[in-house]
Amino acid sequence: MSGANSQQQGGSNSGANAESGNNASSSATENHPEESTERRINIGWVTGRDEKIEDLDKKIASYCHTIGLQNYNFISFPVGGIKRSYWDGQSELPPPIDLPDLQLKNHLWETYVNGSISEWIDCDSSDARIAELSEKELVKELNYAVYMGLRSIVIHLRHADSPRLAKVVNQYLWTKNVNMAMWVIVPSTMSRLEKKPDDKRDCWEVWADFRTLCSNFNCAKLIAGLNVLPDLDEEFVDSKLIKRWWAEPIGTFLIDSSVFQTDSSTCKAVLPPCHRQLLQSLWISDLSRLLVRTSVGATSRPELRQEYSEELRTVIRGVNKRKGLECEGFLADGNINYMDVLQAPLQPLADNLDSSVYNTFEQDPIKYRRYKEAVEACLTDLGNTPAHIESLVLYVLGAGRGPLVTMSLEAERDYNEQHRTKKDRLKLKIVVVEKNSNAIVTLRYMNEKAWKQRCTIVESDMRALPEIVKSLGLPQPDIIVSELLGSFGDNELSPECLDGVTSLLKPTTISIPSSYTSYISPIMSILMHQTILSAQAGYWNSGIPGHGRQGTVQLEDGTYRQHYPKGLQVANLDQVYVVFLRQCCHISEAEKVFTFDHPNFTQSSNERHAEIDFTLDVPADIMGFAGYFHMTLYKNITLSIEPKTYSKGMISWFPALLPLRKLHRVHAGDKIKFVITRKVDSEGVWYEWFINYTDKDGVTQSTALQNENGESYYMKLYG
Repeated sequence: MSGANSQQQGGSNSGANAESGNNASSSATENHPEESTERRINIGWVTGRDEKIEDLDKKIASYCHTIGLQNYNFISFPVGGIKRSYWDGQSELPPPIDLPDLQLKNHLWETYVNGSISEWIDCDSSDARIAELSEKELVKELNYAVYMGLRSIVIHLRHADSPRLAKVVNQYLWTKNVNMAMWVIVPSTMSRLEKKPDDKRDCWEVWADFRTLCSNFNCAKLIAGLNVLPDLDEEFVDSKLIKRWWAEPIGTFLIDSSVFQTDSSTCKAVLPPCHRQLLQSLWISDLSRLLVRTSVGATSRPELRQEYSEELRTVIRGVNKRKGLECEGFLADGNINYMDVLQAPLQPLADNLDSSVYNTFEQDPIKYRRYKEAVEACLTDLGNTPAHIESLVLYVLGAGRGPLVTMSLEAERDYNEQHRTKKDRLKLKIVVVEKNSNAIVTLRYMNEKAWKQRCTIVESDMRALPEIVKSLGLPQPDIIVSELLGSFGDNELSPECLDGVTSLLKPTTISIPSSYTSYISPIMSILMHQTILSAQAGYWNSGIPGHGRQGTVQLEDGTYRQHYPKGLQVANLDQVYVVFLRQCCHISEAEKVFTFDHPNFTQSSNERHAEIDFTLDVPADIMGFAGYFHMTLYKNITLSIEPKTYSKGMISWFPALLPLRKLHRVHAGDKIKFVITRKVDSEGVWYEWFINYTDKDGVTQSTALQNENGESYYMKLYG
């Protein structure tokens, strides 16, 4: 049960664009959903050298008003002023910064103006004088943007390799305590970048290399922007390649006016189908921003500007409506955002769950329907035999608040209505087992009020059940029903729990579920990697037990801390998480890992070892592996979160996430081997994992062994 109510971890879920600047018209209007959708679309106009307004640098207020009347939310303006931005290099030094801050109130700069770096600045220019001057003047402009209170600033990549620019940006981001995001703009075609003749990289690799040179800085501050040009390289047409950008902090789209075409029927500006599809594919967050600029040599008449804005709003409005449909139900309810939020898998053996956790999982519209189908199918097979049995014994193991009991009684009722007469009913004798003493109160209440005292309630860890059954003289079960799976299948210790009751089973006892298999798939997600790196408990929560083997220790000052031998950062990266993944890209299809069958009459060991090979067909930065399961309840009745067989509408489980300690770059055709071991000792269970890969010299290498001896993530067999 690893989904909406797993324990939320520390760290931010702000997403790629949490501080992507201009927040004009971003608040929702609850009573007017159409207006709310419109307010979430923010479009800015890029001020260019073709503007015919004299002394524009001193007329920002009136200029903003004019652009606003043309259906734009903000402007993107040279932070040093128009004259400085388009310096031709003829004089020894560029004009000084001359964009007075007093012409707007501080909050208006923040809300309605996005800054842009001067056009001539090129830190990686082949002209050494320009390169050196650019480094100095870039810092000046960044400092001035901060002085004015701007929340974002645009920087264009001009080269496929920009080490000097990256050095300046990296130092600024790491050493300045500023509330300003940098939008680094990458063109939609490599032909716009200066590069070496033998450079075979695509635009994503150029961005990823720049991001890496900036030490993969926080994606709320270092944001990718895409300059959408008339020419689109293959990576912006092929859906498989486009999806890599889902895993990046892409928050800005700069549309050149030359992209727009004139619609033959309306005579208005429209986007070509391929550009429309690209924008819709990459519009992941409502915090994203659109920019429009006049292409070189083109005109920017007011009526055209408005047509550009209206067309973009039409394109994005459709995306927002579609996203709303996809997020119906509990994902759209309340004020809780589950998407891309790290959660800790539940440990129901070690911990007792709260009523609210049980309540959330009981809302699942799919899971209990499938369980009911499985129990009814089982009753049909057992009941429709020549023996014509009159009763069956069914144990519900780990009953929680009793939804599986209710479902089993409904299955009994439906079976009897279809296959038996009123005088010939099949009757279930139900034994309800639960170790949570708090939930026992609920079960007794349900037995009295809803189940008509049909059930025997047993308060016990199911692993102690054989002795209790014997002492109470209870019958052996014909059917055992449980819902003990975690997001990675066995990670809530279902095998160990169910093995504990094997000795009381009949040779013919049927287990629902009868088997389950875990799956794994390599993914890339800069947001998830960074969120894990920055996750930490607050001071007052630092003594709450984490998931490591060693637990908490008391320090000399009397406070408590969770002890991790390799430190908190390594511990964070060596844990298993549960995440509703959104800003991510699956690099390969999921492959099988471990399978468990029940009942385990042969008492086979629950230790496992698997080595899974993946061949990657796109360049990517792998941050870890998404984990899933496929569960067979009974015969052909299944539940699954594995993407190819996903049970649509099920909410009880989000994918698991097993991170790597570092981002791992792969190229098309590369092969990696994911190696994972499930280990068991007298007190708990843990996974250890690493990957094998071939380096550029053809030598097989291995990443560090993660979670060795369960130091960071240890699933306890006892509380």
